[in-house]
Amino acid sequence: MTNLSEQDLINVHSDVDRSLEKDKKIYVPYMSDHGHALVGAFRNQGLNTTMLSKPGSDCLDYGRRYSEGGECLPFIVTTGQLIKLIKEEPNFEPESSAFFMPTSSGPCRFGQYHTAQKLILEHMGKSVEIISLEAYNSYTSENLGLDFRNLAWQGIVAVDYLQKLLWRNRPYEKESGKTDAIYEESLEDIKDGMSEDGTRGLITALKGVGKKFDSIETGPRNRPLVGIVGEIYVRANDLCNSNLVRLIEDLGGEARVGPMAEWFYYTNRKKKQDGFRDRKLLKYLKGWAKDLVQHYGENRVRSKFADYLDELDLEEPSVGELADNSHPYIPEDYRGEPVLEIGKAIDYARQGADGIITVTPFSCMPGAMIISVSDLVKKDHDNIPWLNLTFDAQRSTNIKTRLEPFIFQAKKYREKSPEPEKEEN
Repeated sequence: MTNLSEQDLINVHSDVDRSLEKDKKIYVPYMSDHGHALVGAFRNQGLNTTMLSKPGSDCLDYGRRYSEGGECLPFIVTTGQLIKLIKEEPNFEPESSAFFMPTSSGPCRFGQYHTAQKLILEHMGKSVEIISLEAYNSYTSENLGLDFRNLAWQGIVAVDYLQKLLWRNRPYEKESGKTDAIYEESLEDIKDGMSEDGTRGLITALKGVGKKFDSIETGPRNRPLVGIVGEIYVRANDLCNSNLVRLIEDLGGEARVGPMAEWFYYTNRKKKQDGFRDRKLLKYLKGWAKDLVQHYGENRVRSKFADYLDELDLEEPSVGELADNSHPYIPEDYRGEPVLEIGKAIDYARQGADGIITVTPFSCMPGAMIISVSDLVKKDHDNIPWLNLTFDAQRSTNIKTRLEPFIFQAKKYREKSPEPEKEEN
């Protein structure tokens, strides 16, 4: 990417359009399977929305070609998806299209993705609008009301629980591929139900999901449990983390990844804290009201999974608990993901996990903070096996080599306090 002046950056940043127009086709980059819920919520609002396919090595190639080398992996992948769309989609029309790229504040370059991508498009001579919604404002827009926000939220929570069913069953399935097939079918049902009938459609889609997973024939549940935390994009995106969950399963482990929902609760918490600190009652009340509505929506979705998941998977700690867990290592005044991720790692350790893996992009500032305190957290929690993995745009060949001794350690750790073996389904 060509070097640009400070004034260029200011001009482009102010030019980002945060509106949503129904006459444009919106392309959502694939971050994780939660994108299905987002697409369903957009379509329910009458917006022509498509989620791009899972990124592959070609997206990495495009992303590297149009960046300067110092950008983090999530930027390279999302930029690569955008460039691939422009160059390879035969029916792509720049003027009638928009690319969805959320943003956030705090000590992370995520807040500059949309700005840099707009600059890249300008230097390519492509006029593609970038829609950038802010985390602090719950990723909403003047064109989208409470119905959209509540529907998107409940869909994201539904995918969180759906993934837990996937991770709970797939390592033990006797018929290879059955769990994945049910999972993919359920994702489509969620997206279609939300698109056609909003919240009612989502709840209807969830009614039979648990029974489908319960029909999967499984063997004894005796694998070590590994909790995965870290930078949200990398931990959620299979390309970015080298398909980490499957690697753990292939090596004899069972994995859980921190839920997406915790980030949204965290943004509410910061809004309430800021409102209280600045003596802005309205800001505080908005954060409090969002919390209340989101808890109601989460409880509604969770009830559909209650008979098929154990308490550990059903009951997530509050962000307040996560912040308390993290406080001896990273105070909450450090705003952003490290507070949540260290807090969640400690929660996993306390709830019986046999190992912790943190994943971060190379040169990630919040990731460096997580890694810097990981040894202290490990020592304070019975020396639980702990592995820090850093990912960049290069195709790493040593992830499996590093995982093998880690899984061995997790198995030995599990043997220290074995749990009663659960019966087969």
